[in-house]
Amino acid sequence: MRLERLELSGFKSFAKKTTFVFNAPVVAIVGPNGSGKSNVAEACRWVLGEQSLKSLRGKRGEDFIWHGSPAVGRAGQAAVAIIFDNQPARFPLAAAAVEIRREVQRDGTNNYFINQAGVRLKDLTETLHQAALGPSGYHIISQGEADKILTTNPTDRREIVETALGLRLYEWQLAEAEKKLVRTSDNLRQAESLRREIAPHLRFLKKEMEKIEQARDWRQTLKQLAFDYFCAEKKYLAGERARLAAAETASRLTLAGLTDRRSQLERTGGPETGVARQARGQLAAAEQKLRQAVEKRENLSRQLGRAEGLLEVKTAAATAGRQTVAGDQVNDWAENLETAVEQVKDSGDLNLWRAAFSKIKQIAAEMRKLIGWTEAGAGAAPPNWEKEITALTAALAAANQEINRTETEIKTARQTLEQEAAARGAADRALIESKFAVTAEQAKLDAVLATGERWKILQADFDRALAEVTALTDREFLESIKTAPAEPAGAESADRTAQTDRARQIERLKIRLEQAGGGSGEMATEYQAAAAREEHLAREVADLKTSMVSLEQVAKDLKQKIDRDFRDGLRQINLEFQNFFELLFGGGRVELSLNRAVETAAEELIGEETKEPARAGLDIAVNLPRKRIRGLEMLSGGERSLTSIALLFALSRVQPPPFMILDETDAALDEANSKKYGDMVEQLAKETQLVLITHNRETMSRAGLIYGVTMGSDGISRLLSIKFDEAVSYAKT
Repeated sequence: MRLERLELSGFKSFAKKTTFVFNAPVVAIVGPNGSGKSNVAEACRWVLGEQSLKSLRGKRGEDFIWHGSPAVGRAGQAAVAIIFDNQPARFPLAAAAVEIRREVQRDGTNNYFINQAGVRLKDLTETLHQAALGPSGYHIISQGEADKILTTNPTDRREIVETALGLRLYEWQLAEAEKKLVRTSDNLRQAESLRREIAPHLRFLKKEMEKIEQARDWRQTLKQLAFDYFCAEKKYLAGERARLAAAETASRLTLAGLTDRRSQLERTGGPETGVARQARGQLAAAEQKLRQAVEKRENLSRQLGRAEGLLEVKTAAATAGRQTVAGDQVNDWAENLETAVEQVKDSGDLNLWRAAFSKIKQIAAEMRKLIGWTEAGAGAAPPNWEKEITALTAALAAANQEINRTETEIKTARQTLEQEAAARGAADRALIESKFAVTAEQAKLDAVLATGERWKILQADFDRALAEVTALTDREFLESIKTAPAEPAGAESADRTAQTDRARQIERLKIRLEQAGGGSGEMATEYQAAAAREEHLAREVADLKTSMVSLEQVAKDLKQKIDRDFRDGLRQINLEFQNFFELLFGGGRVELSLNRAVETAAEELIGEETKEPARAGLDIAVNLPRKRIRGLEMLSGGERSLTSIALLFALSRVQPPPFMILDETDAALDEANSKKYGDMVEQLAKETQLVLITHNRETMSRAGLIYGVTMGSDGISRLLSIKFDEAVSYAKT
C-alpha cells in the first residue's frame, strides 16, 4: 500500500485547493518558518480521525477553516482528502484506490467519507484499524513530538509499540469479541429468563385447555336460558312502552284543558275595574279634602280662642279702671324677655329653644298691642272683638259641615271598594284553584315521563346485557333475539320473579365463562404459540452457550497471540533499537522492558474479582557510551532526540508502516548526526514511503521530490515542487 496524494482545501493556511502527489520513496517538504508546512502533517492526522483539537493546535472545529485575509475571504468549510493505493488490499474494500475525506463546517459539524460514501467516525476508525493506520500512531510524528515516545508514560509507550507491531487490529478484534461475549451473555440470561417466565404460563394454558369443554357446556346452557330471558324481557319492555305512551297522551290532553282554563281566569281577573279605579280616586280626593278641612277647623278654633281671651282681659281692665301698667315698663319687660331668649338660644339645644323663642315673641307682640290700647286712654275706642268672634264662629260651623260631608263621601267610596274586592277575591280563588289543578296534572305528567326515563334505563340495561351475552356466545344468538316477536305480554308480565331468577342464573354463567377465558380456538392458538416460543428459546439458549464457548476461545486465542507477538516483536525492536542506537552514539546500551512491578501485580490479581487487571507498561533503560547516564531524565535535548529517532526507526524496521510523516525530527541534529540520519532515511525508504518536513540540507539531499511551501502577504500557503534529480541537472547546467 502506498500513499498517492493529499488534497487540502480551506484547511488552515491552505485557502485554495492544494494537492501533494507522493510519487517518490522520499518526499521532502521545505519552507521558511510560519509558511504552513507543518499544517501538512496535521492535515494527515486530522483526516485520519484525530479528535484531540489541542494536539492539532486548535480549540474548536472552526479553527481549522481558512479564516480569511484582506485579499481572500474566509472559507465556509475545510476539507482534507488522502488517497491510498490499495495494492495489496490492506483496506477491507474491493477497490484499487481508497480515498478518505473529512470535512468540517463553520458550526463545528464534521463529516467523514470513504470513497465518496458518507460514514460514521466509528466506521472510519474500524477501517483504519484493519489497515494498521490511525491518527495517533507512530507513522505520523508532528512537530515537537519526536521524543513523545520517550517522555510519555509506560502504558502509552506500550500502546505505541503495539501499534507499530500491528497488534491494534487484534486488540480491536479482541475488544469486539469481548463485547460480543458480553452481549451473548446478556442474551443468554434474557433467554433463560424468558423460559422461566413462559414455563408457568404453559402450565396455566394447559389447565385452561382442560376447561374449554366445560365452558362449551356452560355456553350452550347460557344461550338457552338467555333466549328465554331476553324474549320475555323484550315483550315486557314493549308493553311498558305502550302503557307509558297512552298515559303520557292522556295527561297531556288534560293538562292542555286546564292550562286553557287558567289562561281564561287570568284574562278575566286582570287589573282592577273602572268602577274600582273611580272609587279609589274619589276616596283619595275625599281623604285629601278631609285633611284640609280638619286643618282649617283647627286654625279657626285657635283664632277664636285667642280672640275670646283678649276680649275678656281688655273688658275686665277697662271696667275696673286699674290698668296701671305703664308703657315704658311693659316695653322694658318685653325687651328683657327677648334678651333672655336670645341668650338661651345661643347656649342650649337649638331645635328646642327656637320653638320657645317663637312663642315668646308672639306673647311680646300681643303685650305691645295691649300697651298700645292702654296708652290710647279712655277716650280711644277698643277693637270690635265681638264681631270678629261672631265671624270666626260662623266659619268654624261651616268647616264642621264640610268635614261631615267629606266623611260621608269617604264612607261611600270605601263601600264601593269593598264590594269590588269581594268580587275580585272570588275570581282570584278560582284562578288559584286552576293553577293548583295545572300543577297537579303537570306533576302527574312528570311522573309518567320519569317512568319513561326509567324505561330507557331498563332498555339500556337490556341492550348492554344482550351485548355481553352475545360476546360470550356468538352473533347468531343476537340475530335470534332480534327476530323474536315483541308483542306486549299479558298478565304474566307483571310477575317479575321468574325474570329475576333467570337474570341471576345468567350472571353466574357469565362469570364462569369470563373466568374460563376466550374460545377454544384462541386458547389452542395461544398454547401452540407459547409452546413454539419455548422450543425456539431452548434452541436459542443452546446456540448462545455454544457461541459463548466459541467467543471465549477466540478471546483466549487473541490474547495469547497478542502476548506472543508483542513479546516476539519487543525482542526484535530491542535488536534494531540497539543497532540504531550504536550507529548514532557509537556504542552504549538501550533496551525496552516490561514494567515488572505492574506485571507482577497483574498476575496476582488473576482469579480475583476485578474488571480488568492493570497492564504492564514499557520502561526504557539507557546507558550512553563514555557517560555515566542511566536514565531518560538525565539525557540532554539532542540525546533524547537521537534516542527517539533510533526507536522510531527501529519500530519501522521491525514492522514497516505503509508510510511515515516526520515533521522536523532532525531539527536538533548536528552535521555529523544529520549525515547518519540521512543514511538511516535512505535505508528505511527501501521498505517505507517517507514524507519529511525539514530544514536540514542533508535530509533534503536524500529526497527524490521536494515540495516548497511559501506564504505571501495574503497569508495563503502556496506550493512549489521539483524533483531532486532535475534540480541537480539544472544546477550543473
